[in-house]
Amino acid sequence: MTVKPRLLREFLFPLLAVLVGVAALLNLALHKSVTLVVDGQSQPYTVYAITVNDLLRSAGVPLGAQDRLTPPGDAWLAHGAQVTLERAAAVQIQADGQMYNLVSPERLPINLLALSGLTLNPADQLLWLGQPVNPTQALPYWQNSLSLQVQRDVPFTLEENGASLALRSSASSLGQALWENGILLYAADRLTPPPGAPLTIGLQARLERSRLVTVQTQAGALTLRTAGATVGEALAQAGLALQGLDYSLPAADAPLPEDGLIRLVRVREEVIIEQTPLEFETVYQAVADMDLDTQSVIQTGEYGLTAQRLRLRYEDGVEVARTLEDQWQARTPQERIIGYGTNIVMRSVETADGTIYYWRALTMWITSYNDKYGTITASGQRVRKGLVGVLPQYIPYGTMMYVPGYGYAEAADTGNITPRWIDLGYTQAEYVSWHQYSTVYFIWPPPPPELMLWVYPP
Repeated sequence: MTVKPRLLREFLFPLLAVLVGVAALLNLALHKSVTLVVDGQSQPYTVYAITVNDLLRSAGVPLGAQDRLTPPGDAWLAHGAQVTLERAAAVQIQADGQMYNLVSPERLPINLLALSGLTLNPADQLLWLGQPVNPTQALPYWQNSLSLQVQRDVPFTLEENGASLALRSSASSLGQALWENGILLYAADRLTPPPGAPLTIGLQARLERSRLVTVQTQAGALTLRTAGATVGEALAQAGLALQGLDYSLPAADAPLPEDGLIRLVRVREEVIIEQTPLEFETVYQAVADMDLDTQSVIQTGEYGLTAQRLRLRYEDGVEVARTLEDQWQARTPQERIIGYGTNIVMRSVETADGTIYYWRALTMWITSYNDKYGTITASGQRVRKGLVGVLPQYIPYGTMMYVPGYGYAEAADTGNITPRWIDLGYTQAEYVSWHQYSTVYFIWPPPPPELMLWVYPP
């Protein structure tokens, strides 16, 4: 049968229009703009998808068996919808001496505990990565494994100053438990067991409080806290332990003073050797072949040496004592020997009074006096010219001398003079003033050897 063209147009064109409209509606229904949130990270997508699973496949996001997807994967995907994917993580929970393992997309610690059949008491503490966390605050999704620890609130006791205090805490260490209970520790306090010890049920701790002390040292005052019972323990804890001869006030074995004041005295001793020169003596020795009134050194003198060992004590750097431990003669002095001549030679000299012969000639200081204030000499003679004053221990009375310009002189008087000073006698009528040096000749013969003054003083 032949269909007429006009009839074809009347049926086919409307059908084609309907098909095109249906295709447009299908395209509009499948083309959607949505937001995909994966582990808290948002990403917008424009896709052709009917279900949530179609979105994940189109975005290339895998879905684990224990991941949590909202809405579910077979749900219809609506334009403008938000799809949330929370990936599951391996979870370990340590509590009450046991380990609980699970895999879950849950990030709220309180829910993870519930999944493990665990509950938290009000004073219990939950730790994540060793730090306390809020059980109702979500943990981050970037962790693909989670480790939680439940610290149970446990009872313990603290003994301080003879009193026992019952305490509770969920802290992991004793020191942290005390801090949580408002008990502050000083570094010098003595806690047994130490602050880092783990907190266990029924733990019995003992706290010895430190005291404030001031140590006066050579360098100044140092204020510190100490738990030592004695002065020595306090100094040792402060790094100022007594050494050697050091001492403290109060003594090291004394209890800490009520006023907290301690004096530390550093003591040191040293031994020294002191040497002192020892004078030598001078002796005279007769030399027969040397002329009278001449001298020569036969042996030079040498100083000796005395030594002594002394122990010196210093307190805080100041010498406080010096003790003689030993003394000895380190070197014997050597005497100086001066030889003097004993060879007496008769000599002569021409004078205004003729030739005189003499055995000794000395340069002397010469003065004069008269009989104005006394007429009798020390030897009993009357004062006159020819009698002179001398020191008789050097020039015996009766010794005859010759003084140029004066004449012969007999030693017969004495006065306030020296060995090399003679005083020429005059009567008032004859008086001549003398004040000069001159040579005095001792007239021959000399005195016998037993009366001879071999060495005349200078």
